Amino acid sequence: SGCVLSDGRFAVLGGSSYDGAMSSFEALIIGDVQQWQTLPHMRDLRAGFACAAVAGCVIVAGGSFLMDHRTTVEVYDEVLDRWLRLPCDLPHTSGLGAMSSGALL
Repeated sequence: SGCVLSDGRFAVLGGSSYDGAMSSFEALIIGDVQQWQTLPHMRDLRAGFACAAVAGCVIVAGGSFLMDHRTTVEVYDEVLDRWLRLPCDLPHTSGLGAMSSGALL
């Protein structure tokens, strides 16, 4: 999944590889030189999840890991530069494999 951070960087999170789901989190820095910056990894490995940037935070929810569906929700705080797990999980496990999000400007 991906989203735009509060400072305008484009972030890419998680996904899958030959080894299964990933917890990666990188942001594209565009300036004189374009480069990817590695940010703190998510707590859970996940692919096919919902992702949204809101008020200086990135929220990720659901998705999958291998054959299991994720119900956990995590929040990345851009100021603290760390991931926090929300105290409650999603209420169901089905249909979370191809979620998307967007913003109206």
